[in-house]
Amino acid sequence: MTSTTAELGLFQTHTKAGWTVGAAGLIALTLGVAGLVNQDSQLRALGVDPSKIPTDDPLRITLTSSSVASVNNGAAFLLGVAKAWPWFPHFTVVTRGAQAIGFLTRIATGRAPKSYLSAAIWEAAGAAITAGAIWLDRRAGR
Repeated sequence: MTSTTAELGLFQTHTKAGWTVGAAGLIALTLGVAGLVNQDSQLRALGVDPSKIPTDDPLRITLTSSSVASVNNGAAFLLGVAKAWPWFPHFTVVTRGAQAIGFLTRIATGRAPKSYLSAAIWEAAGAAITAGAIWLDRRAGR
């Protein structure tokens, strides 16, 4: 008698694509919470002295928004894996690819600093890794 993913329990993925999406979700959730809990460490990592940045500064507002978005994305990725939605890894490939293109477009048009290139690479690499895992899963008949 075989068990379904739901019968095995939450987060019991058996696909490489599920593992890549779950790992990305866990990283996003962790980094988002870390940013909300200790924004000063984020500022120091950016080379900014937190004592010189007031609480209503646009940089702090942007970091807060980014951290909240990261928590949201991480939770959504983990939910997609937990519910074993078969289409979800494909969805993450498309959305992460779109984010990479968005970052690259902003950089190319001078509307974002070149330091955003690391974010574009992160999103493109994540999309490529998940796409590769989807391909491997298909070859394995999953």
